[in-house]
Amino acid sequence: MSMKNVIYCLLITVFVSACSTNRCKSTIPRLTSIGIHGDTIPQYSFRYNIAGNLVEVVKHNWPADTNVTVFSYDSSNRLTGMVTSTREINTTRVYESATVKSWDEDGNIAAIQYFDDAQKPTRIARIRWKKGLPAVMKYSDSTKAISWNYNTGTPNRKDICVDTSSGNYKDTLITFRTTNYEWDDSINPLRPMVNQLLMCGGISPVDHISPFGSLSQILMHYSANNPFLIKIKEKEKSIFKQHFQEYERYTTVQYSYAYNGNGFPSKANVHLHSEGYTKLGSDTQFVLDYRYE
Repeated sequence: MSMKNVIYCLLITVFVSACSTNRCKSTIPRLTSIGIHGDTIPQYSFRYNIAGNLVEVVKHNWPADTNVTVFSYDSSNRLTGMVTSTREINTTRVYESATVKSWDEDGNIAAIQYFDDAQKPTRIARIRWKKGLPAVMKYSDSTKAISWNYNTGTPNRKDICVDTSSGNYKDTLITFRTTNYEWDDSINPLRPMVNQLLMCGGISPVDHISPFGSLSQILMHYSANNPFLIKIKEKEKSIFKQHFQEYERYTTVQYSYAYNGNGFPSKANVHLHSEGYTKLGSDTQFVLDYRYE
């Protein structure tokens, strides 16, 4: 082979490699917001630093009422901490912060120390990982525990939350939640944020008690793919004095996606059916918008 042909082959190889690299980069857009179609403000918005790290998650409750979580990183881009605050008009109040105590060998957070608004240590969360996804998360004060099962065909998540209030009488509320998933083939834009969402409790907090649960159950997922069907079973046990009450709630969420050319969702038609503790069912339909940089 002549020198001219060798140089030509090298140039072709470099050109193809460069194109492949650029194509790969173009298929990893960064999510900037998730919102309900027609709303003037999104439900969640995301901001990144120049290195591509997620530095802020904002949950928009109302135009002038937001929950803001700011993340910090070390020189090697490992997640090191967070500060969560509420912002109302011109008032900002920090109500929780956290510092990462240790990481696993892949750089995922393994232990988190939480602090209250007065910087008093409150609890430690410990996390075990499996193939880059969380497997178990437990809190040192025994208020929460979460487990994930990634078995093919039967992926699920199980939560338990214990809320005890003390006064003249002890009042205990125990919440159990089992979530079963079925995934489609599209790419989940939240997957790169799993460490941050775990730290700030952004992934379906079990202690959110309301007639329709938490909206994060519908919006915030960490898997490699997006869900097309979610079935949630919740059971509450309330213990007060010598009285015991038990309630159940069932929620089914179905998704139908429209995709960008790179396999990431641009929209999702969502149908939510919820059967509350009174056994009365309700149905809601809406469209989610996903926006990217």
